[in-house]
Amino acid sequence: MQPCLATLLESIVQRRKAAGLSQVQLANRVRYQPGYLSKAERGLLGVASQSLVGAIDAELNASGRLVELRRRAWLEDKGSRAGITTWPRTLEEVVPTDRRQLMVGGSAATVGPAVGPELPEPLPSSPGAGRRAGGAVDLSGRWWTAWQTFRDGEEIHSSQEASLEQIGAKIHIEAITRGLSSEEGGYLRWGELQIFDEEIIMGWYVSSDSPVRSKGSLFLSLNPHGDRLAGRWVGLSYDGMFIEGWGAVARDERTSLALIERLKKQYPKVA
Repeated sequence: MQPCLATLLESIVQRRKAAGLSQVQLANRVRYQPGYLSKAERGLLGVASQSLVGAIDAELNASGRLVELRRRAWLEDKGSRAGITTWPRTLEEVVPTDRRQLMVGGSAATVGPAVGPELPEPLPSSPGAGRRAGGAVDLSGRWWTAWQTFRDGEEIHSSQEASLEQIGAKIHIEAITRGLSSEEGGYLRWGELQIFDEEIIMGWYVSSDSPVRSKGSLFLSLNPHGDRLAGRWVGLSYDGMFIEGWGAVARDERTSLALIERLKKQYPKVA
């Protein structure tokens, strides 16, 4: 394990224990699955995602120290993968990106021509995410999903970090964070997808939380570069049957949310 990553993980564990929290308790507070946090603390995920470390930093009142350690670990890992040395001065010149909130107001937009908000530069993703090899797309890795949904007739957006595992043309997708709290109607979900003609992805999803009945189908278009998807969902939700909205999948949270806004502006007549 690289030195900066070891320092980050040791700091997380020490601060968690000093706060009197178990892994399960901390995972519940930051809205991640306990098993995922356990893997992160043991370094099995490599450098943990910025969203996870940011949430832990805030929950443990670390005042940005864990975020800074994560930034250094990521740069160290990036340097080693490229076969170069990452010097301290380089670390000082890189400005960390603030973590956005998981819920925003508004609605949706698309993969087509640039209409609406300019999409941000993607953040570093897991190795191979969206990679095209020999003409075939490989979507395995950690991604961010964003959803336009409704509660009591009011439109909301939520974003969730998700894991995609692809075998051939079939993809297993599973959320590893909650976009909203349970009280706000948020829930974990999983589903199965299939790629058609390297362009269209269709499938279904269901709730992983037993009390939640939400389930539905997905129709998504894959960007030619393989780094984002956008489309529609339809299904049973809190507000009843045949509810639908926009959905997006991207390498980082900001891009997934920006795709929703773009879809809304590009297709204003779509409910």
